[in-house]
Amino acid sequence: MRRAIFTIALLTGSVLTQFACGQVPEHSPQPSSTTPSSIIQIPASCVAADRYFEDEVWAKVGERTCLKCHNREGEARKSDFILAKPTSDPAWCQQTRDAFKAMATTLEGDQSKLLLKATGGLDHGGGEVLKIDSSGYKILFSFVRRLNKQTHPTPQESSEPLLTTSLDANDARPFFEAVSMVSPQRLLRKVSLSLCGRLPTSEEVIQVNEHGLTAIDSTLDALMKEDAFYVRLKEAFNDIFLTVGVDDNAETILSYDHFEHTRNWTQKFPLEEIPEAERERARWKLADVYRDAMLREPLELIAHIVRSDHPFTELATADYIMVSPYTARGYGIFDTIKDQFKNPSDPFEFIPTRLNALKGRDGKTINRN
Repeated sequence: MRRAIFTIALLTGSVLTQFACGQVPEHSPQPSSTTPSSIIQIPASCVAADRYFEDEVWAKVGERTCLKCHNREGEARKSDFILAKPTSDPAWCQQTRDAFKAMATTLEGDQSKLLLKATGGLDHGGGEVLKIDSSGYKILFSFVRRLNKQTHPTPQESSEPLLTTSLDANDARPFFEAVSMVSPQRLLRKVSLSLCGRLPTSEEVIQVNEHGLTAIDSTLDALMKEDAFYVRLKEAFNDIFLTVGVDDNAETILSYDHFEHTRNWTQKFPLEEIPEAERERARWKLADVYRDAMLREPLELIAHIVRSDHPFTELATADYIMVSPYTARGYGIFDTIKDQFKNPSDPFEFIPTRLNALKGRDGKTINRN
């Protein structure tokens, strides 16, 4: 229950949803870069034929790196690998892809000629244009593997996480193949820092070292019972409710008709212990704290629901509200419930309670329906 409610808050504007699942992506697939406006857009027919080649191989490697020399006027004009700039002819894309395909499927030993040339091998006149750990090389490697239908790359290649994903509907590779997961130890550190603002304890580290990811589940349950977690929970839900930042007079939240005799209690609150010259300023401070406590009530309701492991639907169906000693005075119920507070002077101690049926100025009970 705690995880479900917290995840809802995080889905709205936070980056921690994956922590509740026990795993965190170390390297996520990067989105395709936008084609510069100065480049002619590739025809739709070409896009349908091979979207991956267009978005990845050509846009990120071929056009940026290979085309500089491998064109009819470039330094590599006498080579067999000649490329052309995009044109309005739908056949352009297929011809360009065929050039890459021919180079990619030509093998020198057990290595693709395209990869060897790009990294400076085979007496490449342009030298090393792509380092083996660069995103460009990984794009070409992915292209070569597709063409050659390789399912088991060499150890050196498999150690390099691919940074691109296919847009080809016929590609049967797992969607998260390019995602590398953090270790259980790093995950524990991220979770404890993000949820409770502290480093893992020695006991938590020992459990994860011994049991791996299976220990994360029980660790999460323990973290979500700490006071610091509820501070984080309320921060997350305030990103949704935006109540703490309300700059209007918070007392307008209370009905003028129903609480007109109690909502301004700070103006009559006894301050005999404060010198008379300082009472006005102290009363202003008292009113500010009272209004601050009032704006926190919705977030305290969330914390109470989670702490009590109540159904999430209670956020909308609860027949009670959370009040502090200060807001209880605003509702005119402080004398009735003051004994329920651990510290009746703490403006931010909240307890659940029900308000009496509201009555209009004519004395009649208002029908909630």
